[in-house]
Order: sequence, then structure tokens, then C-alpha cells
Amino acid sequence: MEIINSIIDYFATYMEHFKNGFFMFLTVKNVLAVFAGVAIGTLCGAIPGVSITMAVALTLPFTFSMEPLTALSLLMAVYVGAIYGGSFSAILLNTPGTPAATATAIDGFKLSQQGKAGKALHMANWASCVGDLVSTFVVILILPLLGGIALYFKSPEYFALILFSITIIGGVSGKSMIKGLIAGGLGFLVATVGVDPFVGSGRFDFGVLQLTAGFSFVPLLIGLFAIPEIFMQLNRSRQMGGSATISTQTGELNSEDSKLSMAEFLTSLPHMIRGGFIGLFIGIIPGLGATPAAFVSYERARKKSKHPEEFGNGSLEGVAAAEAGNNGVNGSTLVPLLALGIPGDVVTAVMLGAFMIHDLQPGPLMFIQHIDLIFGLFCALIMCDIALRFVGVVFIKHVQKIVTNISTSVIFPAIFVLCVFGSYSINNNMFDVLVMFCFGLVGFIMSVFEISTIPFLIAFVLGPMLEKGLRRSLSISDGDPMIFFSSPIALVFFAMTIATVVSIVRGSSRRRKATANIKAAGNRKKTK
Repeated sequence: MEIINSIIDYFATYMEHFKNGFFMFLTVKNVLAVFAGVAIGTLCGAIPGVSITMAVALTLPFTFSMEPLTALSLLMAVYVGAIYGGSFSAILLNTPGTPAATATAIDGFKLSQQGKAGKALHMANWASCVGDLVSTFVVILILPLLGGIALYFKSPEYFALILFSITIIGGVSGKSMIKGLIAGGLGFLVATVGVDPFVGSGRFDFGVLQLTAGFSFVPLLIGLFAIPEIFMQLNRSRQMGGSATISTQTGELNSEDSKLSMAEFLTSLPHMIRGGFIGLFIGIIPGLGATPAAFVSYERARKKSKHPEEFGNGSLEGVAAAEAGNNGVNGSTLVPLLALGIPGDVVTAVMLGAFMIHDLQPGPLMFIQHIDLIFGLFCALIMCDIALRFVGVVFIKHVQKIVTNISTSVIFPAIFVLCVFGSYSINNNMFDVLVMFCFGLVGFIMSVFEISTIPFLIAFVLGPMLEKGLRRSLSISDGDPMIFFSSPIALVFFAMTIATVVSIVRGSSRRRKATANIKAAGNRKKTK
């Protein structure tokens, strides 16, 4: 009987928080922010070369004067819209607007060549909505259960948690682990610039007054991700002979032939639901993201389909599975971010920075201090899917003009202006613009040497938290390091850290051996 009463009390409390979050979100400005964010994200995702990270980073400066829920809703909406927007150029141009839309292009472009671009775009829209809704509803049910561990987290536990979080660098380092570690080390170094949080003296500021507060997050973010991409895209456009727009033959997108039938929708619905669950589980794991979720969902759909021979030759089921998989990640990436304060990918690392800008610290304590805000963010995610359907229909009607007729000589200079404006608006001084250009140069050099910038950003965001957890714990114990081994929770995270590092090293070693074997085999063939 006590168990039943406990369950009843839990759900009563759950529904109370959900009601509070719903009414906190249900304002005109929050709803408008979601619709605007989805439209911005969809447009950015549809334009090849404008990455999701760039879209979120450029939106971030406009959120400073907003209330926290409005700001976070806008950023999440841009993220959701951009993931979906990549399907437009993937289907119409065979050029995925985002890496996550690569699987969509396999069948989407084939359908476009067959004059069924409208069907493919509508299917991508429905699959994005269904996959995201599945993931969001499951996250709404399971995430608050993790909030109960908040009472057991103190400084040693937080240090162990952040140390475990940093192992994500190994998963996002790209082809070279060494280069990823170098990028992470640089990120930690840059994060130490400014006033020491415990002593109060300056560190590495070289007497520059503007550096006493450290490097501003937004100029660094914009410089690291947007500026190098702008220069590379403009250089690519110049090499191709100017600013000529891309054109494609897609047929009439709004003809009767291009409309999605109920039978086609129902046939693909199981793939959408399955893709949503696949995206959910992959999104929870830090470092994976939407691209592998799309391919795993696509492959599972091919195996389950009654017509597997159509996959790769223009299958609506393939489009549905890929889009449901990559959009199913949207909600689940919030699980490690909100529950543990771990950014699952580069976009949630930007989101983590946005939380901190608004004086919010993601992690277990959020479920005690800001539980209504968390449920408000869940409501924003549901509204994102509603907005995605309406915005998607409008975009499909005008997609040829939007995607195929935007010149790089127009779009990227406009983005450059937004970069300068966004950096300047932080503190209304030109020093932040200089910071943006400096880190733009850093990002460009890293791209030339094929060094991933994601470990740099993650280390920059998590570095101060790691330092505070370490120094606060040692201060409490009078310098005794055994404080870290007196907590079962901390020991669990230390064990997970060791296991993750061992797994990453083994995986890297296997990849090196496989590459060496391939090269050796190639050399033997040449010798023969």
C-alpha cells in the first residue's frame, strides 16, 4: 500500500510541475520565439554550408535580453529546425544541408529525379515531427526520475562527474586522438584566462583590462565556428567561378503527383516511430549525435521493410526512417545536458553556455532549483514539433526559390555582418569583435590541419567547472585527496571515466591497425 501511495504522490507532484511548466511556457512571446526559431533553423539547415552550430551561435546574442525560458526555447527551436532543414537540399540537390541529412539524400534525391520531390519533402516533414515527438515524450517521462540523485551531489561528486564528462573529447576528436587532445588542452588553457575564482588575482591577462573577465563565450563561439566556414565557402565559390546559384530539376512540388497519400504515410509510420526510439537512445550517449542515428534508423528500416529493394532507388520509407532517426536525437540530447550537465554534442555545448549566461547550471540540482523551467522547456520541445509541421508546409511551397536561388555572394556576407553584430552586442565594445576574429583565425588554422574544434569548445566550457570542483573539494578536506574516494557516487564516475578512456584507446588502436593493414595490402598489390 505504501508503494502505491508513493507512486500516486510521485505522479501528483509530476503533474503539478508539468502544469506549472506549461503555464510558464504558454505566453505569446514564447510561442512566437519557437515559431521564429524553427523558421530560422529550417532556412539555415536548408542552405548548404550554413551549419547547425553556426545557426545556433548566431542566434545566441539575440537572447541576452530575453527571459531564460524564452531564450532557451528559441535556441532549441533553431536546433530542431536546422536538423529538419537539412533534408531540403539533400532531397533537391543531393547536397545535405547538415551532416545528419546525408542518409536522407540516399533516397530523397532519387525521388526528386523521379519527379516526386514533393512527396519526399512532405514525408521528411512528417517523419521529423513524429520522430521528435516520440523522443520528447519518452524524455519527459524518464528525465525527472534522475532528479532524485541531486541530493547526493557535493563538490567531490561534481568533480568526478565533470571529469567523466571530459572523456567525450575522445569521441569527438575526429580521425586523430592526439589532435583532439591538443585541441582540448588549448581549450582548458584559454578557459584559465581571467580572474582566479578562489584567490581573486589575475591569470594570463597580460595586463589587458578586457581580459580580466576572461574571453567572452559568444565571440569565441562565433569566431571558432562561423568565421572559418564563411571564408572556406566564399573561397569555394570563387574557385567555382563566382556566385552562380545552384539549380535543379525537381518538377512541380505542389502538383497532385507530389502530394503524400494516407497509405504512404501509414506504411512509413512504423519506421518513423522506430526511428524516434533509435534517435532517443543514440542521443542519450554523448559524442554520437544525429548522423549515426539517421544511418542506424535507415538500415533498420531497410531490414524491416516489405520492399527492401526500393531502398537506394527512391524509397519513401527510407526518407521517413532517416529523418525520424536524426530528429529523434533532439529531445534526448537534453538528458545528459540537464541531468548531468554533460554536453552530448557541439550544439548542446553551445546550449550549456546559454544556460550559464542566464545564471543556470545544468545538472542534478536543476531538478530542485528550476524544475518548473525544465518542464517549460519540455513544453517548448512539443511546440517545436507543431511549429515544424506548419513551417515545413510553407517552406515546401516556396522551397525552390529558397534553396536553389540563394547566392553565396549574398548569404555569407550577410552572415558575416551578423557575426560582427553578435560579437559587438555582448558588451558594446570592439574588443569582443577582435576576439571573434582571433578565434576565427584559430578555427581556420585548426581546420587546415584537420583538428576538430569541438574538443576545444567542450574543454573551454567544462574547464572552469572542473577547476572549481577540484579546488573546492581540496579546500573542504584541507588538501586531502582521499575526499574523492570517500564517495560511492564519485567512485562510480571515476570507474566510468577509466572504462571510457580504455575503450577509446582500444578503439583508436584498432582503427590504426586497420588503416595500416589496408595500406600494407595496397603496397603489396602495387609491388605485384
